[in-house]
Amino acid sequence: MRTTAVVLLVCAALGGTVGQEVRLAPAPDGAHEDWAQALAPLRLRATPTQDVRFEGPPLALAQWGEIALGTARYVFLLGVRDEGAVDLWVDADRDMRLLPEETVAGTRGAGQITWTFELLATPADSEAYPYQVTVLWPEGRGYVYLLGGAPRHGEFVVDGTRATFVLVDGDLDGVFGTKGDFYAVDVDGDGVVHGDPDGHERFALGEAFTVGERSFRLARVSPDGVVVELAPTAYVPPKPPLLPGHPAPEFSVITFAGDPLALSDLRGKVVLIDFWATWCGPCMAELPHLLDLYAAYRDEGFEIVGLSLDTSERDLQAILSMPGIPWPVAFEGRSWDNSLAQLYRVYQIPTSYLLDREGVIRYRDLQGEQLERRVSELLAAPRVEAPLAAAPLALPTVGSPQPILDLAVPAEVGLAPGAADSFPVKLTNTSPYDAEEVTITLTDLPAGVTAPPIEVGTIAGFGEREVEVAVQLVGAAPPFSGTIEIVYHYCIGDSCFQIRDVAGVSFALGESTPRPSGIPVWWLLVALGIGLVLAVVVRGRALFVVALVLVAVAGASLAVGIFRGQATQAWRIASVLCTACVGIEEARAEGPTLSAAARDALAAFSASAHLVVFYTPWCKSCPYAKALVAEVGRANPRITYELVDADQDRARSEEAGVVQSGKVIVPAVLVAETGRVLFGTSDLVARILAALGEIR
Repeated sequence: MRTTAVVLLVCAALGGTVGQEVRLAPAPDGAHEDWAQALAPLRLRATPTQDVRFEGPPLALAQWGEIALGTARYVFLLGVRDEGAVDLWVDADRDMRLLPEETVAGTRGAGQITWTFELLATPADSEAYPYQVTVLWPEGRGYVYLLGGAPRHGEFVVDGTRATFVLVDGDLDGVFGTKGDFYAVDVDGDGVVHGDPDGHERFALGEAFTVGERSFRLARVSPDGVVVELAPTAYVPPKPPLLPGHPAPEFSVITFAGDPLALSDLRGKVVLIDFWATWCGPCMAELPHLLDLYAAYRDEGFEIVGLSLDTSERDLQAILSMPGIPWPVAFEGRSWDNSLAQLYRVYQIPTSYLLDREGVIRYRDLQGEQLERRVSELLAAPRVEAPLAAAPLALPTVGSPQPILDLAVPAEVGLAPGAADSFPVKLTNTSPYDAEEVTITLTDLPAGVTAPPIEVGTIAGFGEREVEVAVQLVGAAPPFSGTIEIVYHYCIGDSCFQIRDVAGVSFALGESTPRPSGIPVWWLLVALGIGLVLAVVVRGRALFVVALVLVAVAGASLAVGIFRGQATQAWRIASVLCTACVGIEEARAEGPTLSAAARDALAAFSASAHLVVFYTPWCKSCPYAKALVAEVGRANPRITYELVDADQDRARSEEAGVVQSGKVIVPAVLVAETGRVLFGTSDLVARILAALGEIR
């Protein structure tokens, strides 16, 4: 990113209703932490979205993408050469030609390659400006991550004190002031801007902030991010810091068992505040360790307070009763709208805070042996100094719970009075992550109108699903309106998010909403019938012509049906979920090898383990996975393995989770003792070692 000097605007102290204009410039390199870099997944395609000509070398694999920055659209090509080299070409001049000199230099990391380059963002109502973009490709996948945000940096004055202001293009669209963007302000004047997703100095565009005794809101943001206008507003209490060394915010709850509980009641104990949910896989995986930890240290003064983000009381009750969770759990049934989740600005789960006996935050997001060690230390001798916070998650991560499903509803639904009808709702997953337990509910309806909720299930990464929402008119008649509410969750690594999204829908008096037209099956049958009759009547060369026509009609109908039907969805799912599909992950040419360190680690494994390798004949990388697991078995006889054809043994594949959304995901290695499944071949040795370490 181009480094420029910070532009300062020296103003008189604010007073009365006078606002202030703050001028911003590109933030100096390294001026802010990773929070100032936005991230978004982008699906790659087999063909470009624009008519662009590639004039580079022959490629074994070509995947296309497009970056939109304001009104400018930039095509890029990710290509794999025959010898395995991976390159990125970017049409930075937008001349619809990709030349050899437009290759971007990349950097290879562990299982990923990154390319950084500069484009020109062109907001519709502002001057164009340079915009740095980083493309991160998890090797072998059908998608990339875009990183950017073009952070803008400046200062303003409040009562004679300068405050740092940072503006970020959070939605990576090249236009500041749009949905998804955010800003951060050094409100406490400590010289560090705490702009992390749960930081006390990070704000959505519509949020107000407070410096000293004065509160402000954003009155205007220029599309190029050069100018923001601050307007005084009513006093807003500052957000409490959630950093180690600061007191944990006080709260009072009624537990799931019906007992009152205040955080201050636990003063004198070491307390773990645990935000979790039954739908969160990593949360449930940590539960057995928390049970052991609680049993070992409860009598010494250790307490856990569970704060559930569940929406289903029945699901929570089943979990609480099954393992016998002994610590208090609070439940509101409001997911991310949970009052305590908002107080602690929880944006992902599991999230936890470990407090000392005085109620001061000492550690965050600890798990396993590290958590046990810190609990023991705090119980033995409470520490006064604040330790470092837990290290941030490695890329890719997201900054806050962002919707991954696009909801498309008709502009207007026509309904006949006194009748039952339905209308289509289309859901499109815009991310590589599975949207799980998707439910659709039609709410805010007038009396006399009913619509049963719909359980959609899982929508795979970059997948689509169209469902029919039924509406029953009993006593009411159009026109009226309602709200489509969709609830689902998704996980990225060890962090899970639950999303609630809504869209309005209007109902009018009239005929049912028309459905998209397609090729009706009866039309094809009639055409084939007529062709057969002609075949009987006609002889000679004409019969050959009729046969050709029949074949062409049938082939065209079949092609259109496949294109518009399941094959499109299957390809989208395969491009993300299948780690070894043709055109997605090339066969690994190198032979499987184990480093000396890996062999030593395997030899030191004293327990027993059984690995199940799921493969298919069409999987290009499966031979590598099979050979690698065989090497692991030879390194330690206590590690046995077997090979399972996932196409042939479908039942076992489904039981292991190797089949998702009807698609086989291979290669996959199941650790029988823990149930953990390792997909793909990237860093497979390291992942196998980590999985073996979970066996006790």
